[in-house]
Amino acid sequence: MNAQIELNFERRRVREKPSLLERWQAYHEANPHVAVKLTEMAYTASKAGARNIGIAMLFEVLRWRTNIETTQTEGFKISDPLAAPYARYIMLKNPALRGIFKLKRSEVDAYFDALEGGSHE
Repeated sequence: MNAQIELNFERRRVREKPSLLERWQAYHEANPHVAVKLTEMAYTASKAGARNIGIAMLFEVLRWRTNIETTQTEGFKISDPLAAPYARYIMLKNPALRGIFKLKRSEVDAYFDALEGGSHE
């Protein structure tokens, strides 16, 4: 029995995963209300005396308010990695909130640094 096995190695197209910045830009464009709500919460925290908060906390509050306190058919979806660009965006657009978020280095730093001419260290 001399059977040959035909091996067919096709090259599969591998789609590049969008960068964090690209994912954030697309999400933000489709959901501008998210930045508005996060900004409102940041101002509320600031007015209550908070000087340094984590954006992740605001994400969780927003999830709670949207999924539990409101009536809607679909749950609110926001990916945790989007926190880094949102923190930078909110501080960039709202000078009174500059420095309110604790920041770690992120792949989006160069983009936001170029917009504001500063650094996020």
